[in-house]
Amino acid sequence: MDFVPYRMLRNQPGQLSEKLAEEGQLVITKGGEPFAIMVNIREGELGEVLTLLTRLRAQQTVSLMREGARERGLKQLTTEEIDAEIQAVRSQRKER
Repeated sequence: MDFVPYRMLRNQPGQLSEKLAEEGQLVITKGGEPFAIMVNIREGELGEVLTLLTRLRAQQTVSLMREGARERGLKQLTTEEIDAEIQAVRSQRKER
């Protein structure tokens, strides 16, 4: 996967489009750091690609939540304690 600077979007959009068509995906960098990914999609694929990206983000979020729970020692909670925590959060939401 090729890395291309953000300024290429602005200054050389035609070359960027050609490069994306060749590579299929590009990592866009800003100040030398990756911040976005461009993916070449074929006609009719937009919905499917967006669904897959949304699922991937959700999986990443769940993984981070699980990791944070392990670090805080919440892995040892009983089912009853988990249910109580869920009820507490739901009660707080209802109060808003």
